[in-house]
Amino acid sequence: MERIELFQNKSDCCGCGACMNICPKGAITMQEDEFGYVYPVIDDEKCVKCGLCKKACQYKDGTEFYKVRKAYAAAIKNSKEVMVVASGGIFTTLAKQVLSENGVVFGVSMDNIEGQLTPRHIDIQDEKDLYKLQGSKYVQSNTGNAYKKVKEYLLEGRNVLFSGTPCQITGLKAYLGKEYQNLLTVDVICHGVPSTRMFQDYIKSLEKKLGGKIYSYKFRDKSRGQGMNAQILYKKQNGEEKVKYIDGYLTSYFYMFLKSIIYRENCYSCPYARAERVSDITAGDFWGVYQVHADEMNKSNMSNLKGVSCMLLNTEKGLQYFEKIQNRLDYFESSVEKVAKNNKQLREPSERVSERENVLRIYQGQGYDGVEQYFPKIIGNKKYFYILKNLAPKGLKRRIKQVISMIKK
Repeated sequence: MERIELFQNKSDCCGCGACMNICPKGAITMQEDEFGYVYPVIDDEKCVKCGLCKKACQYKDGTEFYKVRKAYAAAIKNSKEVMVVASGGIFTTLAKQVLSENGVVFGVSMDNIEGQLTPRHIDIQDEKDLYKLQGSKYVQSNTGNAYKKVKEYLLEGRNVLFSGTPCQITGLKAYLGKEYQNLLTVDVICHGVPSTRMFQDYIKSLEKKLGGKIYSYKFRDKSRGQGMNAQILYKKQNGEEKVKYIDGYLTSYFYMFLKSIIYRENCYSCPYARAERVSDITAGDFWGVYQVHADEMNKSNMSNLKGVSCMLLNTEKGLQYFEKIQNRLDYFESSVEKVAKNNKQLREPSERVSERENVLRIYQGQGYDGVEQYFPKIIGNKKYFYILKNLAPKGLKRRIKQVISMIKK
C-alpha cells in the first residue's frame, strides 16, 4: 500500500492534532519544522494504512459552517471579575455555568514546564482552577490528547465546554465523528498563531534584558483599559520578585504578532476567517464598539476601560446557553456586520506580509537574539507614536471617540 500523505503544502495543515489523536497505533507525532511550527509526522513502521488520519483531517474540506443567529456586545456585570479577563469575560461566564452543571471545561493554560512557559490545552473541573484558562495566549497551543479526553467525558455523560481556535474546534469535531448534545464549543476570533518555540525564545531574550526568570506572562493587562498591554512577573537572581508592564506594540514578539508577521503558513489562507462559524458560540474583543454603538455604550454600564466582548450565537445550543448566563451580563444586541467592521477575521484571513520571510530567515540563522536586533527596523518611527500614546491619561482616547460620535450626529 502507498504511504499516507496528510498534506502536500504547509498551507494545508493547521497543526490541530486531530490526526495524531485518532491514530490507533500511535504512529503520528507533532514535530517542529525549522521555525518551530508543528506538523504531523507519520512513523511508517507503526502505520497500518487504515486511513483514519485522512478522514479526521477536515481542514478546508468537510467543515460544517453555521450562520450566526444572534450577535451581542457583552461584559460580565461583576467589575472585579471583568478586570482579570482579556475582554468582557464571555468565556469565563460560560465556563462557570458548565462547571456548575458538574461539567468539564477545556481551554488553554500557560504552564511552566521544565522552566519554560508552555501553552497547552488542559481540562478543569473546579471553578478555583478557572484562572488557568483566563486571558489571551497569542501563541499556538498544544492540544496533546485533549480530544481523547473530551470524548471520554462525553461518553460518561458529562457536559463539556471546549474552547479554542476555529481550526481546533474543527479538529475536535472531526475526531469525534458525530454531534454530542452535551458538548458546547466556543471559538475565539483568531488572527493567526505563532509557534511555541518562537514565543519561548522571545521569553529567553526578554529574561536577559530583565536579569531574571520570567514565571508569568500576561498578554492583556487592563491597568490602562482594554488594549495590548502586557504584564510580566519575574524573579531576580537574588530571589526578589518583580513586575513589569509594557505596551505590547513596543515588544518584538507582540508587535510581530499584531502585524501578522509570525503566523504559521496556513493562517494566511485560513478558511475559517469568515462570518459563518464552526462552533456553538464565537467570542472575541468588540473592537471599535463605540464607532458602531455610541448610543448603546453611553447608556450601558460597559466601557473599554473594563473590556467589551462580542458574542456570536451560532446554534440552538448557543442560544440556550446565552439564556442561562444573560442575567450575569451587561449586554445589548448588535449584528455580524457591526462586529466585523473592526474584526477583520470575520471577513478575511490576515494578510501575509513580505517582512515575514526576513524575520524567519533571521530567526533560523541567528536565533531570536537576531530578530530582537532587527526589530527596530521593523517598527521604525512608529515606536515614538506608541510611546506618546502611553502618556495619554486613562480613558482620554475613549472620551474623544464618544465626543466624535456625538458630533457626527
